[in-house]
Amino acid sequence: MTRWEIKPGRWLASGRRMLRGGRAPGLSWWFVVCAAAVVVVVAWVATSWLLGEAASAKDPGAARVEAIKTGLGIGAGTTGVFALLLAVRRQWHSEHDAIEKNLTELYTKAADQLGSTDASVRLAGLYALERLAQNNGRQRQSIVNVVCAHLRMSDESRDGEVRLAAQRILADHLSPDGRVFWDDIDLDLTNAHLVDFNLGNCRLRNGRFAGATFTGDAAFGGATFTGDARFGGATFTGNARFGMTTFVGTARFGAAKFTGEARFGAAKFSRATSFASTTFAARAQFGDAAFADNAQFGGAVFGGDAQFKNTTFEGNAGFAGVAFTARAGFRAAGFRGEARFRDSTFGGAATFTGATFAGDARFRHTTFADGGAFEHASFAHRAGFGSAAFAGGATFERAAFTAHAGFSRATFDGEARFGDAAFGRSAGFSSATFAGGACFDRTTFTGRAEFGNATFAGDAHFAGTAFDEGVLFDGATFDGRADFEGATLTGAFAFNPWRGRKTS
Repeated sequence: MTRWEIKPGRWLASGRRMLRGGRAPGLSWWFVVCAAAVVVVVAWVATSWLLGEAASAKDPGAARVEAIKTGLGIGAGTTGVFALLLAVRRQWHSEHDAIEKNLTELYTKAADQLGSTDASVRLAGLYALERLAQNNGRQRQSIVNVVCAHLRMSDESRDGEVRLAAQRILADHLSPDGRVFWDDIDLDLTNAHLVDFNLGNCRLRNGRFAGATFTGDAAFGGATFTGDARFGGATFTGNARFGMTTFVGTARFGAAKFTGEARFGAAKFSRATSFASTTFAARAQFGDAAFADNAQFGGAVFGGDAQFKNTTFEGNAGFAGVAFTARAGFRAAGFRGEARFRDSTFGGAATFTGATFAGDARFRHTTFADGGAFEHASFAHRAGFGSAAFAGGATFERAAFTAHAGFSRATFDGEARFGDAAFGRSAGFSSATFAGGACFDRTTFTGRAEFGNATFAGDAHFAGTAFDEGVLFDGATFDGRADFEGATLTGAFAFNPWRGRKTS
């Protein structure tokens, strides 16, 4: 016995309960008592009034008799009205029951067809369910649940055309511009196998795609999830298009695998978002995306270029332990909360040019294998680059550090450029290693600058640098030329011991 001969029974049991909705209740005893009471009251009031009028008639006796007859007639007429209403009510319920029975029979037949071994019969069942959903708005969610169950359980090796038809039905009716829009629909496609799945510009409530496999391209561009979107552990074998998608609820992509390009350009994430431990094998595009809440990318792997140009992070941006294998672009990105890049690895060029860090910027123990570009970046809170490793060049020219900037024990294997940078408070470069040249020309240190035990293997340029609260070079080593021409000093200037070779 195939699983298709087993599963539909479960659909039918739950589906019948949803579609039946319960029979109309029969005539209650209290309704009969109330109706009788109304008849008695009406007859009594009418008779009392007529008897009162009969007392002033020329023949009171005959008038009273007529009054009683008339009162009883009014009571009988009221009883007739109630009888007519009861007959109408009974007829309405009979018709309602007939409609419900017909609907259940149609549903049962369509669901039975989905269990057929004949693909054409299964297609007929799908289209029959679609017609039922179009004509019965209350039943749409339950019918969509059956279609989703079909996609979850269908045999991917023999059910291709039926699967595509089921996918088209969902896409056609979840598009506000489609033939008949089905509003407030949830999709549960957990662990489903989907082929060239397309919900572009569609609108749905909750979308559950955890563990699903998307063969071919997956298109969600311009779609809106008014509820939660769950893609945790999903596998995308082709390109995944989420550009301009709106996630009103939480968006969960943790441990998902993107084999092709992952395109999230200009997507909007309204609540907490997770891409933790996600694998991006090809290019990942998040340019102009907006994260209104916390965004978690911790432990993710970017095998291709990672593009976050002009991306805004209103909450905390978690990139701790992330591996960027190729280029990583955060040009003009806005970090409103904390930017957490601790223990991350940038295998290609890392570009943060013009980025703004409104919260703490944490790059401690981060490795920049091909250089880090932070020119014109602004750091409003603490900038932590302690023990960071810049294997290539590091560029912080014209960067603005409003709070403390920490580069203690950082290593710069290439040239370190801090020309025209502004340090608003203390700047710590203690025990830092500058293997290439170090350029701090025209840099402004408003707070104390500490270079104690730093190593300058190449030339060190501090021409025109302003040290407003003193500078500490105690124990520093200058193996190349040290240029302080035009530098200005206010406060202590500590060189002890002095081991430089060339000084100007």
